[in-house]
Amino acid sequence: MGLNSVLHFLDLKMALQDYKDIIATVATIVTIIQFLSGIDICRKIIKQGSTGDISGFPFVGGVFSTSTWLTYSLLLWDASMSITNAVGLTLQVIYLCTYVRYCIASGPWRTVRRQMLVTTLVVAAIQYYVFLSDDENETIKTRIGLMCCLGSIIFCASPLVSLAEVFRTRSTDMLPFPLIFATFLVSGLWWLYGIIIQNSFVKYPNLIGFGLSGFQLFLFIVYPNKRKGN
Repeated sequence: MGLNSVLHFLDLKMALQDYKDIIATVATIVTIIQFLSGIDICRKIIKQGSTGDISGFPFVGGVFSTSTWLTYSLLLWDASMSITNAVGLTLQVIYLCTYVRYCIASGPWRTVRRQMLVTTLVVAAIQYYVFLSDDENETIKTRIGLMCCLGSIIFCASPLVSLAEVFRTRSTDMLPFPLIFATFLVSGLWWLYGIIIQNSFVKYPNLIGFGLSGFQLFLFIVYPNKRKGN
């Protein structure tokens, strides 16, 4: 049984290898579209004139994730991943600036300010390590790859900060559906790409992200948006 599983996996990898460029291109396009889904959240914030009950953590997590993945993709000399995360980092910074601009409540402002401070310090430490460390290149790649795994999981799981509120109100109104749905598609595509290039740091965090976003999508079935119900 174990041997059959290994053989099936090898067959899958060989079959996917023929579609490497296609999967990389589609993954890049869909990921950029995923990043654009933040426009809907920012539009809602601007329309109501404040951030309301919307958490800024997804944007902070997005900045950390894309900046770390950009660094890792440059170490790998992977063009598809580099372009994707360069565009993503630019957009996430714009979204975060928009959130800060309309974050008028003292509580959320203090929270997002602490998150931004921690993120800035961690990203600065990563850049210092990559460019000024005396460690071997493969060691740096491994350690930055681990940080990328953490960043991806944080980004995919960030909407879960509203999970308690979802169960309390029995409504998914506060969950960003476009972002979660796009994450579901993107994680699946990059998981396949990770299998093709045989990179565990690309493969496993995206598999986890695929599962987490799938669970969040399931919540939209269990707890429909109240406004849609009305």
